[in-house]
Amino acid sequence: MTATTPTHVGGIQGESRFARLTTQMRQLRTRTWFSSPEKWLLVVGGLLMPLGILLILLGWVGASRTPLPFEQTPYLISGGLLGLGLVFAGGFVYFAYWQTVRIRESREQTAELTAALGRLEALLRTSNVASDSAATTTYVATANGSIFHRNDCTVVAGRTDLRRIDPDRDGLAPCRICDPLADGR
Repeated sequence: MTATTPTHVGGIQGESRFARLTTQMRQLRTRTWFSSPEKWLLVVGGLLMPLGILLILLGWVGASRTPLPFEQTPYLISGGLLGLGLVFAGGFVYFAYWQTVRIRESREQTAELTAALGRLEALLRTSNVASDSAATTTYVATANGSIFHRNDCTVVAGRTDLRRIDPDRDGLAPCRICDPLADGR
């Protein structure tokens, strides 16, 4: 039987593998898991509730071993009431954890929604600027016509004898097909 000795991978490739391994090992550490307060709420709530249930059960077992009420009272107080208090405290702490998670998720969703609305607003603003700039120079009429149109109207499409007009000064009637005054000048 022969034994093989591993060869050392040197050079830049070996160093980059070592650097990748080092960064991945840093991500595995669990110290960062307990750094946020909400994780502590989860752990404390998860420990208090079962501890309270255990105390209630121990108090019941102790009280059930004797028929005399004066011997059952210490078990009721130490096991039952303390256990019940721990169950309620654990429940409230766990509820606080749940609420903090909900609030954080709500804030993240609100931030994403605000960013999306901002992008939509910017897109609408650029399209409105383009349509506003086009709306200022779009009124045309034929050389001898008594009706003015937008330059994208089907009545004047492809005509070469068009002139630009100002509808306030020229006294022409608006076209009924393209309705140039409908944009709310």
